[in-house]
Amino acid sequence: MKQVAQTVVLWKMSETAVACNICGSSYTLPEDEVGGNLPHVLLCSHIFCSTCLRALKSPQNVITCPECQMDTRIEEEVDGLEVDSRIIGLIYTARMNTKKGVTVSRHSGDRCKSQRFKSPPSSAAVHTQENIEGRPDVVKVLDEALGKATENLSQLDKLHKTLSSGIHAQLRKERTRIIREIDEAVEKAKGILQKRRSMLVSKLSDVDLLFTDGRRECKRIEERIKELQTAIQKARHVRQVPSLEAYCNLDKILETLHIPVDAKSYDMSSMSLRSGLSCNFQMDSLVDSLRNCLKITDDTDDCILEVTVEPLQHVVKSGVEVWDSTSQSVRGNADPIPKKKSTRRPNFIEEIMEDTDTSSEIVEIAHSSPGPEPRRNERHKALRRHRRQHFDRPVTPQPKLVHYVIATHIVNPGHFYVRYMMEQKSGLKLTKKVNEFCSGDSSLFTFSDEIKMGSMLFIYWKEDMWCRVTVTELFQKECFQSVTKCLASEVTRLCVYFQDFGFSKGISIPSDGGLSMLNECLRRPDAATLAEMNGWAPLAIKCSLKDIIPADLVRGWSLEAADEMRSLLGSEAVEMQVFGEDGDALLVDLKKTPMVSLREHLVFMELARFYSPIVAPGSAPLLFYPSVHPALNVEANAMVSHVNTPSDFYVQLVENMEYLLLHSKLQDCYSRPQANSFPGGRMVEVRYVDFGYRKTLSVKDLRQIKDEFFALPEMALWCSLNDVVSPQETWSDEACVVFKELVEHKLITVVAKKLVPGTRPVPVCLYEIGDDCTGASIGEILVRNGLAVSSKQSQIKDAQPLETTVWDPPFEEPLSVVLTPPGSEELKPSLILPTCVKDIKVRVTHVTSPGNICAQLLQFDGQLKRIHDMLKSLFSKSEPQEMLWEAEMFCAANNTGVWERGKVCSVSTNGVAEVLRCDFGNKVNLHVNNLRPLSPDLIGSFLLECNLSGVRPAGGRSTWTATACDFISHYLTGAMAVMTIKDPSARPVLVSLFCSNRAGQNVSFGDFLISEGLALKERKAACISETVFSEECVLSEKIPEPQRITSLPQTPPTPTPRINPPPERVQTNSYPPPELPPCGYALMSISAISEQGVIYAMTHQAVCEFDRLRERLQQHIKTLPRQKNYNWKGVLGCAVMGTDMFWYRGQVQEVIGGHVKVQYVDQGLVESIPVCHVYPMVLCEDVPQLCVPCQINGVIPIGKGWQWDAVVFMKELLLGRSVSVHIIEHPEDPCGCVKVEIMVDGMALSKIMVHHQYASFDPAISSQEDYVVKPPVPDLDDWDLNTEGLEEPQPVLGVYKELQIPKARKYFPVRVKHIRTPNEVFLCVLDKSLCEQEQEESLEEALECLNENIENLSLLTDFPIECPCLAEYSDGKYYRAKLLGFSQLTPSVKLLVRHVDFGSDDILPTQKLRQLPASLHHFPCAAVYVKLAGFKPTNVCEESERIPYRPEWSMRAMMEMIDLLNGELTAVVTATEPQLTVLLYNAEGTLVHIPLVVKGLADYA
Repeated sequence: MKQVAQTVVLWKMSETAVACNICGSSYTLPEDEVGGNLPHVLLCSHIFCSTCLRALKSPQNVITCPECQMDTRIEEEVDGLEVDSRIIGLIYTARMNTKKGVTVSRHSGDRCKSQRFKSPPSSAAVHTQENIEGRPDVVKVLDEALGKATENLSQLDKLHKTLSSGIHAQLRKERTRIIREIDEAVEKAKGILQKRRSMLVSKLSDVDLLFTDGRRECKRIEERIKELQTAIQKARHVRQVPSLEAYCNLDKILETLHIPVDAKSYDMSSMSLRSGLSCNFQMDSLVDSLRNCLKITDDTDDCILEVTVEPLQHVVKSGVEVWDSTSQSVRGNADPIPKKKSTRRPNFIEEIMEDTDTSSEIVEIAHSSPGPEPRRNERHKALRRHRRQHFDRPVTPQPKLVHYVIATHIVNPGHFYVRYMMEQKSGLKLTKKVNEFCSGDSSLFTFSDEIKMGSMLFIYWKEDMWCRVTVTELFQKECFQSVTKCLASEVTRLCVYFQDFGFSKGISIPSDGGLSMLNECLRRPDAATLAEMNGWAPLAIKCSLKDIIPADLVRGWSLEAADEMRSLLGSEAVEMQVFGEDGDALLVDLKKTPMVSLREHLVFMELARFYSPIVAPGSAPLLFYPSVHPALNVEANAMVSHVNTPSDFYVQLVENMEYLLLHSKLQDCYSRPQANSFPGGRMVEVRYVDFGYRKTLSVKDLRQIKDEFFALPEMALWCSLNDVVSPQETWSDEACVVFKELVEHKLITVVAKKLVPGTRPVPVCLYEIGDDCTGASIGEILVRNGLAVSSKQSQIKDAQPLETTVWDPPFEEPLSVVLTPPGSEELKPSLILPTCVKDIKVRVTHVTSPGNICAQLLQFDGQLKRIHDMLKSLFSKSEPQEMLWEAEMFCAANNTGVWERGKVCSVSTNGVAEVLRCDFGNKVNLHVNNLRPLSPDLIGSFLLECNLSGVRPAGGRSTWTATACDFISHYLTGAMAVMTIKDPSARPVLVSLFCSNRAGQNVSFGDFLISEGLALKERKAACISETVFSEECVLSEKIPEPQRITSLPQTPPTPTPRINPPPERVQTNSYPPPELPPCGYALMSISAISEQGVIYAMTHQAVCEFDRLRERLQQHIKTLPRQKNYNWKGVLGCAVMGTDMFWYRGQVQEVIGGHVKVQYVDQGLVESIPVCHVYPMVLCEDVPQLCVPCQINGVIPIGKGWQWDAVVFMKELLLGRSVSVHIIEHPEDPCGCVKVEIMVDGMALSKIMVHHQYASFDPAISSQEDYVVKPPVPDLDDWDLNTEGLEEPQPVLGVYKELQIPKARKYFPVRVKHIRTPNEVFLCVLDKSLCEQEQEESLEEALECLNENIENLSLLTDFPIECPCLAEYSDGKYYRAKLLGFSQLTPSVKLLVRHVDFGSDDILPTQKLRQLPASLHHFPCAAVYVKLAGFKPTNVCEESERIPYRPEWSMRAMMEMIDLLNGELTAVVTATEPQLTVLLYNAEGTLVHIPLVVKGLADYA
């Protein structure tokens, strides 16, 4: 019976443990004919039965979890969801135990029944029988039983020892585990408190406002100190130099010095100010919170223990819930001690949830119990395995945090809002609190309540749901601008921001609704509720996807990107990885379980791209020019910049002028690195090309380099010690240290010994610099110290005689010439480079620049002709095909009747495609009807893309100038040339081109560009030639063959003496003075104004001469002169290279360090230019200076000299303008200033300067009118014309009169005549009293009479803009109109007109336009153009169909506005300037544009 009872208890326990949490029904397995009620798992890991899930399924096959509100999408039916295997196992186990228990109970019942009906025998009879029959067997039975008992006893002893030791070990293990968990919880609590401290400290910025007055007083004291110090300094200067008294106000200085200091006049109360703020520690609340959220509870079958560490800003109470068999929950005040303890080991289910802000973990420990488990204990199997592994391994800090979030609002991939899954329950509790508060009367607005910008309110959003919002924009009655605060009863419109969702919404309050309408949608918090709500942080987190940018940087994020992001994320929980912060937004990446990251998905869909430097396809990386190698066996001064070993170090040649130029440009602030590798983590390994060492830097420390720095070669020369090697395989540390001490921070002498390729270090000899001559050799010092050995003896021993046998070339056998027919040769569709790469005859077909030349090899002309013939035979008689042409598709193109191979680059909407000619290189525009699909076996090109070798752009630029590109295109396009390929592997191929000149000689086109000054010779190391050579080849050129084999020189060759020349003294004359124009009036152009107020003007002839002079200068200097060290003391005239890389004439004014202050003598400009761009030479001495220095006559500058603001004013007024100049007086000095008066728009410049108080009148002039220059009286011819017999001229009609609305009328009835956009319309005023005068005949009557005799009116013959006329409308009648412009000129002339009484525009031919009678001209325009106020186009609109001429408006908004403008309307004038602006109200008294805003087609303005 006991076993049967246990079976029944087990069955009942299984039945209650596997019941659905919604309906309470038990889970059942499918039988033969019954489907069963299986437990299914949703994506959120909650488990429900099949019946409940079928009831929850929506028509869209989406199931919303009743626990966490997370959506789960199913394919077809509920049966397709995953089944929880753990519950299925419990059901099977319970069923098997039940069957087994029933069988046992049946057998035991049969035995009891048989014993009950059979009478037992008497004891006497039994004993007698046993004594008689079984006495001899009793001893044997007892012996066997005793032996079995001994075995059982020993087995029990072993079990007791095992259990005792296991209990002690398990106890020690449990204590260690619990202590570790307590320490983890305490550490997390410390982290939360630290973050709470940071948040409180961040709020202390308001304390700074308390000391504003104190800072103001400090500023007053500082100003007083500064004033007193200035006075003291001036007094001391006057005391030392008494003559300075005339230049200062001595009385004021003395007054400043004698002013006493009144300490009471300064407010010192700020020193004792207190903010009144304090930090209170609520000990009782903290103790209670710790007692509730951090505790240790005994493990029971009925209890759920939660050890929770929550953020302090989330007021979420955690308690202990006790579940009984009736599925009722008891709160934390229930007794947590169970009445019965289980003897079996509990099965644990752990759950770890990471909070976003605090990274705290919530650990839920649940036990399997007879009662139903809580819903949140059901999780996915994979999550359970992960959590179990987490508890088994030691606790270690995770490198990154992964959070699960739900997207609440998406603007674009760079601006969206999410909510953490951890805060779902917190959000429900917050919503419940808000709903409870808004259900009471204390939240209603009253007439005395005010609404302020930035205040928090509650808004009714969905059914039975109130949300927290922040007021972002507020509008008051009868106010068209937003206000900061107003009474609640006067609010008409406001915009709010949802703190917990991230989006904004506009709300309109009807003017007649009052507070009742406001209280229906808005509620206010009281002081207690506001304090409580401030403790809840906003649930919406602003985020941005990291390191992605829009696919189109000009248009920004497209609507497709936002739509794709919405459809991908939906309302499901996704994984978020946080990388950092950018202002108030988190830089994140979102991931869904079965897919890649959202960033990669948007890039894959071509809606975005990763942020990276843009590199043009096929372009080579920018590299510095290689370092300049010194001449062989010539001494040069150098500094060792970096040392790795004696065989690997870098030097800088000090005597190199480019070295000084580089330092003057970089100004010792930056260096020139070159990227070598990218180790990751936004780090770059670079090599400093001017020093030689390597370093790993962050990308934040790198800056984009200017093009001019590429013109300078690398300053660091890679070297190695000559004839010195290491005694071991590698150099020892001691040798490297000694070598550094010998050469570091010292000036040394370098002598290059061998020429080597650029991939190997230059062998050099280093010498110390002595007082008289070259000092000791560094290599010999290392050899003497035993740190190195000389390689001369080893070279002599190892030298072997070279092989001198020379094989004669074989005799050439005569070639048998076999003629093959043209068609028998195999057709090859693409170009194959010939074996011989020299003297190839080519035809240049297209030239873009010297770096992009397209050429055809003449030896492939036969193949190209066969291709063209084949295309002609295939497509000459073919018809156009219906085909969707896209970019990068190969085709056969009919170009001017010839079928060629092409490649589609782009296709426009009108069917015109841009096609690249594959065999010629240029692009043409062809209609798609001229294109045919090309078979794959014909795809290819016989074109060779070339790059001219040996030249580089002139002027230190990295790209070719437009002049060079046009020059080479003019000479090479279509020309025959001879080509030599230098590097076949490069793309484009490096080649040399030779063309025939007029004398029939082949001239290198690269040299031709250099001679024309359009290119420079490419800088290369002196050791590099066109072919790679070895060290032995160089030695063979320098040393005779027998001498090189038999012996080596024992002593190094004596280097040539070093000479350091002093700065070269150069003396130049100044340019001749300008030719002054005669006194009188002249039209001159103002080119410059100096800081002293001197105005430089050029006559019209001088401007033309300047253009010719500039061309002459460019021809005079075609290459950069060699830079030398000049002494600039005697230099006056010079040549200057400007910023546009053109040469100009200049005059040196001052030398400042590495810069020269130069004035452009032909323009008057003054600039400070580096020494490298100024050369002491005089150009075109026969041409005088072209600009004339001028001085304003009759005025004296304020302050005895023109101030800087006056000079700036004159520059803004005169620079670049052509003005009338009256030359009054020539100077005695030819280089002096001419006294002039300049007329600016009819007004004298002197009078303008006096009016702006920059100058005063010269008292030497008796009258102010004497110096005012009058413009010359025009000399008009007197024409005597006879006008007798001529017809009277037709009266010229002006523009139409606009209807003037009196300012007293604020509103008036109107009707819409024409609508241009939803906020731009033409109105017709219905109130005739607004017209200025009453007419005897109305406009309608006059037009009706006119249309009856329209043939009597002549056609319009003159077409000025705004010309009044009569235009024919679509109904055949003529109405008043005005001309707006010409719309079409060919094949017939058509004009754009506007019907002034209706507002509509029309395009009409000239025969439908007639002259307007004067009787119709005096009527004002009936249609008034107005702009509607109060709304504007929406920033985010999903409508794809837009208005063509106003793409910011959608067609749907246009159609909706047309429907709204029907009926009686009233206009209220809001503004008359610069454009008439009104508000339109319908018959009900509401604004007509409100429905547009409600439907999301417009926004409030």
